[in-house]
Amino acid sequence: MSDREFFAGIDLGSSKIVMLIAEIEQDKIHVFAHASGESAGVKNGVVTNQDQATKAVRAVIDKIKRTCKERVINVSVNINDLHLNSNNQNRPISFSRKSTTVSKEDVAKAIQNSSAGAVATNKKQLKAIVNGFTIDDQVVDQPIGLEAQILGADVHLISVSNQALNGVINCLSECDLGIDTVMADSIASSAVCITDEQKKEGACLLDMGASVSNISVFTKGGVTFSHVFKFGGDTVTEAISQAYNTSFEEAERLKLAYGILQPNASLKDCLVEFEQINSNEKYYLSLHELISVIEKSYQEICGMIKKRLKAEKLDRALKAGIVVIGGASKIENCESFLLKEFRIRTKLAKINRTLVSGNEDLLTDIGYFSAFGLLTCNTVEPYLQETESVQKNGLLGKMKGLLEL
Repeated sequence: MSDREFFAGIDLGSSKIVMLIAEIEQDKIHVFAHASGESAGVKNGVVTNQDQATKAVRAVIDKIKRTCKERVINVSVNINDLHLNSNNQNRPISFSRKSTTVSKEDVAKAIQNSSAGAVATNKKQLKAIVNGFTIDDQVVDQPIGLEAQILGADVHLISVSNQALNGVINCLSECDLGIDTVMADSIASSAVCITDEQKKEGACLLDMGASVSNISVFTKGGVTFSHVFKFGGDTVTEAISQAYNTSFEEAERLKLAYGILQPNASLKDCLVEFEQINSNEKYYLSLHELISVIEKSYQEICGMIKKRLKAEKLDRALKAGIVVIGGASKIENCESFLLKEFRIRTKLAKINRTLVSGNEDLLTDIGYFSAFGLLTCNTVEPYLQETESVQKNGLLGKMKGLLEL
């Protein structure tokens, strides 16, 4: 066992499992080992078959062991849950004296107080996401060392079902792994895909996965709303399957081989051979009609997302637009199609190179972005340091501070 200080993240998705191992190098999170494999036993983002999911995760762990000698004990992991709920709270605490110098203990107490509240018996609350603080009604980012009579913590709270959370915990436990942090998938991805400036202007991280899609909306620098939708790339595949009476596997092949959004006018129609269910005969479909089926499915997905944003009165708050990741966003011309549908600035995500480094293929593959985001869980939050300390230390200092705890 070496003395290297490293940490790991596992993206447990419905179609793919990704594992990354990283360390701090040149003030960045540097990924030095990775592995991925097909998922199993996971439906709609939730572990539905413990044995299958455990076997799939173990396969990825075994694969990474072939190139990495470091023994991983704890990991950060993402979670998707159709029963996810989110809300925002700030319940200030007051000091008995006229004023006091805010300490780390005071900050922890303020966060705990704002995080308190009734949670349904069938749900568990994840670690609070701190958006900022208020000192005597003044908004601040780093309260430690400041004088205050009243201290409040603005927190974004996410709760998930016991079934979803226990499924993840039990799966990793069967693989002899402990858990550092469980984080909502879109929150993890946003850590390396959404800049602080975008969060201040108003931005939405849209992760279009295989069986579910999720969003996290940021306004005024913090996360305002999170939600999980029961649709994704598989929704498009199922639409093709129903339209042409073909199997899910054959529909997936058609989508991957011929799928495109907003094709160029010069794209000529042609006949595409395919197989129907319970038939050995040859069948053909029109390429243009196939594209129409695909586009209609994506339009329905966009419509449901727009409806939800409007219901939350967030549709006009996204000046920085929508940032898109996930396997379903890999289809050709997705960026321009979504721009047309949402009618606001929309772009495919790019990873923040000032935060992370590693294999170039990983840094340009949006399928790994959530796993990269999970690695940031190992940094100490800026609000746990005094302002001057944050400015001097940077990421490396934060990481060292965490590892010394």
